[in-house]
Amino acid sequence: MISADLIPLLVATPMAAGVLTTLLRGWIPAQRFVGAVSLALTITMAAYWMIQTQTTPTFVTQSGGWKAPFGISIVFDGLSGMLIIAANIVAAACFIHSFGSISRRHERGWFHPLFHMMLMGINFSFLTGDLFNLFVAFEIVLMSSYALICLGGSRQQLTQAYKYVMLNLIGSTFFVLGAGLVYGMMGTLNLADLARIVAETQANGEALPPGFFAVGLMLLFVFSLKAAVFPLWFWLPDTYHTCPIAIAAMFGGLLTKVGVYTLMRVFPMIFIATEIRTESILTTVLMAGAGATMLLAILGAVAMRNIRRLLALVLVSHIGYLVFGVAVMTDASLAGSLFYMVQHMLVMAGLFLCCGVIEKIGGTDDLKNLGGLHQKAPWLSVLFFVCAIALAGLPPLPGFYGKLTIIREGFTIDRPGAWMLSVIAMITSVLTLMAMAKVWALTFWMPPREDAEESPQIGHRPPRQFETAPAYVGVVMLTSAAILMAVFAPAIMRKAESSVISLNDPEPYVAAVLGEEAWPTTEFAGELEHTTHSLVHEEDHYE
Repeated sequence: MISADLIPLLVATPMAAGVLTTLLRGWIPAQRFVGAVSLALTITMAAYWMIQTQTTPTFVTQSGGWKAPFGISIVFDGLSGMLIIAANIVAAACFIHSFGSISRRHERGWFHPLFHMMLMGINFSFLTGDLFNLFVAFEIVLMSSYALICLGGSRQQLTQAYKYVMLNLIGSTFFVLGAGLVYGMMGTLNLADLARIVAETQANGEALPPGFFAVGLMLLFVFSLKAAVFPLWFWLPDTYHTCPIAIAAMFGGLLTKVGVYTLMRVFPMIFIATEIRTESILTTVLMAGAGATMLLAILGAVAMRNIRRLLALVLVSHIGYLVFGVAVMTDASLAGSLFYMVQHMLVMAGLFLCCGVIEKIGGTDDLKNLGGLHQKAPWLSVLFFVCAIALAGLPPLPGFYGKLTIIREGFTIDRPGAWMLSVIAMITSVLTLMAMAKVWALTFWMPPREDAEESPQIGHRPPRQFETAPAYVGVVMLTSAAILMAVFAPAIMRKAESSVISLNDPEPYVAAVLGEEAWPTTEFAGELEHTTHSLVHEEDHYE
């Protein structure tokens, strides 16, 4: 078995690709080759370690040889493994699509280095075991995305990028402040150590430090901003329609999932531990945000006439499903969210890539000026249809299984308001189907309208050298991955269930990172309290 000390290669490989493609600027074939090798190696390594989690659920390496919680813990488990594999498959499809959709001028410039550096930050976000390095990973992702979103330098891009940058700078400021406050209260930023301290405090029947939940609310704001949860979503629909389509698909498939992942990883283990879950204000805020995100965003999507904006709002709406599963916080709902997050990465990126081909063939993404594309591009209509019904959650495609699990848990759990979220989730599914049916019918099935308007292109016009062959390859990759996920849905769902157990019961995670003896028991807590009192008594006697 390959040593766990090699897990940082999942971060180092895209970083090396970013450095090499910087040195190879202007030599497009070499940049493409380096990128393809990097993505293939990363997927292969992640798949290998994912298979090994069948026998060893959690792999941990301590950077620099410093023992946790003093060093930097890199943790690979089923949760991070599933997301890294899905993220890199999406990145590979968008990378291949970019061969035909990114202008040669941008490819010769900074597209390739920025692409790999952003992927490096995404992989690091899924692997890091402490809050400060999670902040570092976020900043790597954001700095790369700031530049990618401006690729092309149009006035429209720069206008929307300003909003995106400002909001994320605010989020980053709150993140570093929150991390500092956590360290001041708890004396550590290691996630396993924080989970241990919270469990130990509860085992002793003691109260957590004053302001602990206020800091949790601050971090909830930060992660919700990254995930585009209501009311912090308004930057997303105005941003994604301005980028080159391969970049928009990469953003749509991956960026918001990093925020959802942090909600899933941090809050059940630390800020909303089992004993305080029902009464926690954080749970209430999560549930309210999930419901509003699902319903309001999908209503906006149904009213949209531009495909990119419509897809962006559908994307936001379905983030609500993921947050719903996190808010319910049972093992089954968390597994449903993880399963649905993986398929959402694949399907959402696939729909954006389909949109790029539609823009090339139809000349616009405006539904009023499209129609009859099933004759010009029959395979595109099939690929879009498969991704659309997967997103809507129709069986037997994978969206159905994740949604069914989350909705069922909302109805069965004894928690105020949970059943209402299940009802909202079902309404959202119906409206999603309506929105996707509208796009497919007006774009592919209906003949072109005679009263089509000569409106300006809304979005990023494909370059003149747009090549449909690599564009189709990217779409086929993601559609095929979604179909395979449906075929192996029972096995993948079982893996998702085993991958989220440590969120509600962090003992295995803590033991893997800190050692078997680290997890507190009632007896241990009592002995610790007795030892502390004895030491204090001896110190007083000595004085």
